[in-house]
Parts: sequence; structure tokens; C-alpha cells
Amino acid sequence: MKQGSRLGEIVVFRKRKEPSLGMVLRGQNGKVVVFSEEGKEIEVNPERVVLSTRITLGEGLTQSEKKLELRRLRRELEERKESIDLKTLWECVCEFETELALKDLMDLYFSGDEIEDKDLLLFFWAIDKDDIYFKRGEGGYIPRSKEEIKEILVRKEQEHIKRLKHEAALKWAKGIMESNIELERSSDFADYLELVKGYVIYRDKFERVSEARSFLSEIGIKDFEGAIEFLIKAGSWKEDDDPLLMRLGLNEGFPEDVLRESENIIKEPFPLEGVEDLTHLETYSIDDDTTEDIDDAISITESSEGLMVGVHIADVGSLIPKWSLLDQEALRRGETIYLPEGNIHMFPLELIRSRLSLFEGTPRFAISLLVLFDNNLNIKSYRFTKSKILVRKNLSYSQAEDFLKSSHMGCRLVEIALHLRKKRIDAGAFIVELPDLKIGIGEDGSIEIKKIYMNTIGHLVVSEFMILTNWLSARFFRDRGIPAIFRSQPEPVSEEAKDLDENNPLFPLKVVRFLKPSRMGLSPEPHSFLGLDAYVQITSPIRRYLDLVLQRQLLSELEGREPCYTAEELERIYFQVESSVREKRIVERARERYWLLKYLKGMEGGYIIGVVSSLKESTVSVYLPDYLLEVPVSITSGLSVKEEDVVKLKVERVDPLRRRIFLNLESKVE
Repeated sequence: MKQGSRLGEIVVFRKRKEPSLGMVLRGQNGKVVVFSEEGKEIEVNPERVVLSTRITLGEGLTQSEKKLELRRLRRELEERKESIDLKTLWECVCEFETELALKDLMDLYFSGDEIEDKDLLLFFWAIDKDDIYFKRGEGGYIPRSKEEIKEILVRKEQEHIKRLKHEAALKWAKGIMESNIELERSSDFADYLELVKGYVIYRDKFERVSEARSFLSEIGIKDFEGAIEFLIKAGSWKEDDDPLLMRLGLNEGFPEDVLRESENIIKEPFPLEGVEDLTHLETYSIDDDTTEDIDDAISITESSEGLMVGVHIADVGSLIPKWSLLDQEALRRGETIYLPEGNIHMFPLELIRSRLSLFEGTPRFAISLLVLFDNNLNIKSYRFTKSKILVRKNLSYSQAEDFLKSSHMGCRLVEIALHLRKKRIDAGAFIVELPDLKIGIGEDGSIEIKKIYMNTIGHLVVSEFMILTNWLSARFFRDRGIPAIFRSQPEPVSEEAKDLDENNPLFPLKVVRFLKPSRMGLSPEPHSFLGLDAYVQITSPIRRYLDLVLQRQLLSELEGREPCYTAEELERIYFQVESSVREKRIVERARERYWLLKYLKGMEGGYIIGVVSSLKESTVSVYLPDYLLEVPVSITSGLSVKEEDVVKLKVERVDPLRRRIFLNLESKVE
């Protein structure tokens, strides 16, 4: 044991360089065994015992009582240490630049007066933990210089002000959450709002994430969505804003230099060399009635040679140079994002409207695929050409229904489309026409939900001729050895998938288990799902960047140039784009679910019809066909149900922010 330390005496020893209290129990193997403030017996090297206090605890105390006494003594020392006048002591010794022993400083401070053991301990505690006038040396304490003290005092004042502001911010923020504080005061705490906003947008990648989480925890916010609720209540966040959109930087519009380049392209004349005039063809587009980026149109003519179908794709590649500012921004975006509240386009909307989109009544430039079909509707020949076209009418799917049924050439288009589909089915294709949910947001914030069926005649014609174009483009690249990004699904479609009943209300849930994303690569391989030997995507260059890349490859060949991209460039590009597109798919799904649940929130207390989709030991899942949504449901009535039962559900509560809906199963519908 340290010389002078007695059994039962309280000593001060170093624990990670800081002073800690302990009661001496015994000596053991040249070490001091002490009972610590944590209530543990620990061995301490004698050199780490820095003060023997001559203070003992009362006899007969339990271990718990000893721990409490040691902690009480620490609290007392912390509370009273400011009573030691270290400033006056420093003024007496500040001229010394050498280390001063603790005993010498004690003698000077107490001037030979007889003092109690607790006062000696208090003096040690104060000077050892002092962070203004003295700093700890090897065996004693060194007076700080005047410059050091000045810097420390300034820093402490700043910390004090910061602490006061933090305490005020906590009080303000708690008031915000309790909705009992005036929002006008939010401007006083703008930096705290920015702190929380940074966390909401960037999550774990936010450089001040720990600070933000600590602040949120202090005001009682336990989850990420709670942070958004706080910002909304503070008036610093719109209720329907999406943090992921902000993180991706897609809600900020286009950079100024990109917009300037776009304006220049709008003014420049289109390069006419090698352009074939096809404005005489009766050309129509078929799209949703709200579509602005119309990048494909179809024509059909009849002659003694057969039926000539033209598929015309907007010529974006000739207008927008590779690696231009517009091109680089399109690469960053990857593709157009379709959201209920509005679309985020791959190109500036003015450029789309003025030069790219195939609007009716305005001559436009395109890459046209002209396919000649014989009387048996088989392909006799095909060719690609740079063209100038004139779309006679932009048809919606409902308008296309009348055109395709009532006109002779419309009926021939349907015949060819059906023949193309049959050939693909005979080759193993699996045709799935799942409904889609279209969610629209009105200017007044109203939400409109519409279930769209993709099995109309218009959908058939558009689908088959776009697939035809992508297939023939893939063969064009393959046969000429042009580097391209091919899509494939080598595995054959499961027979179990083909046996599913399309009329079953759970068909969309059952079939999706068999649907696999296509693979991308630089080698042409079969696409079993489509029943084709090779496949690319090239028909949407206004909306998808990879389609634009392949259009440039096609243009290079048509103009007799080397391919615009090497295989290595294509590989780098599609990895970059696919990574970006995955994030945007998450955004699209999240926003659709948010607005759908916000719509359903208006039905709280009401009833909804669903179909039991699965049963587990403790939960039931129900599919809501009108909303293409599957949700877990609680059963509180003891009702017995089985899969495919139609049930009536009560909408108990909907939380759009957390993407949750709580339904209660009420009864079966016979």
C-alpha cells in the first residue's frame, strides 16, 4: 500500500488520468485494493494513488451504503470546489514558470492555519480539476500564462452563451412539440432548425448527425418521422415535402448553365443532312392524356407490297451533344421521375415542348423504323432512317380505342399487333397486363385516385410496336457488331406462373412473385419473358438516358461514323445510371404510398373492401384491389377467415408520414 494509507481510509487515485475516490480495503501483491465509487473492488498501482485523505467512512456500512457515501462525497466536492480561490493563489505564484508541489501550494493557500482533512481534499479536488489557472504537471501543478487564461475565459464565456442558447432552444423546441409557443420565435433558433433539417435530408451521411440526434432526443423525439413533424410544426417544412427528393437534389430545378444551353439548342436549326421527309405519312401518337414528353408515334400505309408500319422515335441524339451540359445533367438524373404531385423531367420542360416532344401539328425530327409486313403479317424487311415527321393527332388511350376500332388502317394496326403478340407467346413469352394506380394532386391539394387497366387496344398496339422496335434495334446492333446495352432474361418463364388465373382478385400479388427484373449487359442474350432472341430499350430517349445512349449508337451507324460509345464507356454509364435509377424508384414508390395513404386518411372511421391474401399464426394480410395495396390487418372480432375471402374492413387510423395504415376486419362479404 501507499505509505500513509490506512485500511478504511478514503484515497484519491487516477482513473484514466482523472481523480476518483476509493476506500482502502487491503494491500495485495504490491498493489492497493480499493472499494470504488462504482461499488467494485479494484487493484490500483501505488503510484496511481495521488492523495491519502485521512478520512474514513463509518463502520458497519453495507457495500451499497459505501458506494452511496463515496458518490455523495464526490457531489459535495464538485459543488464546493468553486469556493477555493484559485485566482488569488495564481496571482501569488503566476511569476513562477516551474511546476509547484501540491504541498507547497496548500501551505501558501492556507498560510499555516490548521485545517481539516476535508478542506485539504477539497483544495486538491479544486486545483486538480481546474481548467483556468493551473494545469497538471508530472508531480504538481504549473501556473498558466496570462495569455492562456485569457483564451480560456473567452472560450468559457462562449460556451456559457452557447449553453444558455441551447437551453433556450430546448425550451422552445419542447414548446413547439406541445404546440404552446409562438412560432414567430422560430427565427431566433434558425441554426437548430437547419440542424434538424440537415439530419432529415441527409440522415446518417449528415456531418452533424450525432449533434442532431442528441438535440432531438433531448426534446423527446424518438424517430425520424418525429423530426419531420417537428419541422412542420415549426413552420420550416411543408407537410408534403419529401426529404429523399431534396437529398438527390432533384427538386431544385436545372442549373442556370444547363438552362442557357437548352435555350441555345431551342434557337439553333436542326441538322438536316441525311433526313428523310416522312411528313406525308398519317402519323399518330398514343399516350396518357397528361403526357408531355411524347417520344414515340406510329404510322401505317398500305400498298401492293404489303403494309408499311412506321415507328417514329423523337430524335434527341442529334440535338443534344454527347457530354454537353444538358447531357451530363440527364446522365445524373438517369430518367424522368413520375410523381403524383408532378413529374421531374430528364430535360428542361421548355426544351421538351419546343423541340423534342412529338406534339401534333408541328413538324418534328425522329429516328424512324419502317417495317414492311406481307399479306400474312410477317416481316418482309425493315430499315432505320433519320426522318422529319408530322404527327396528325396526339391520341389518349380512350381516343385511340375509337380510331383503332373504326378506321380501316387502325384495324390493320391491331391485326399486326395481335399477330406479333401471338408469335411471341408461341416463342414462350408471358403476357402480364397488371393494372396501375394513377394518383393526381389538384391545385387545391385534392387527391384523385384512378385505377388504370393496361389491357385496352391502345395499350396492345403501343406495347407491341415498341417491343418490335426494341427487338429489331437489338438485332441491328448485334448483326453489325455495334456495342450496345442489351437486356435479357435467360431463364424460361415458370409454368406455374402461366397457370395462374388472371380473373383471381389476388392475381396481381401471385404473379409478381414470378416477375424478375431483366439483366443488363453488353452481350445479346434471349429475353424469355418477352419471347425474343435479343432486346434493348431505345424507344424513350426523352425519358430514359440509356435509351438516348443507344439512339446515339444507332445514329452513328446511320451517318457512317464510328460508334458514339465504346463498350467500356457503355459499361460505366449503365452502372452509373442503374444506381441512380434505383434511388428514383424508391422515391416514386414512397411518394405513391404517401399520397395513397393521405387519400385513405380521409376515410378514417369509414369502411373499405378487401380480399384475404395470406394467413399466419398471429396476423392476416388483406389485399385492397381498388388501391393495389396489401396490408396487415388485426382481427378483434374473433372472425374466422380463409385466403380469398372478401372482407369488410374499418379504417381505424392512417399515418401517411410513417407510411402506416391500421385496419380492423369487421365481417365477411358474401
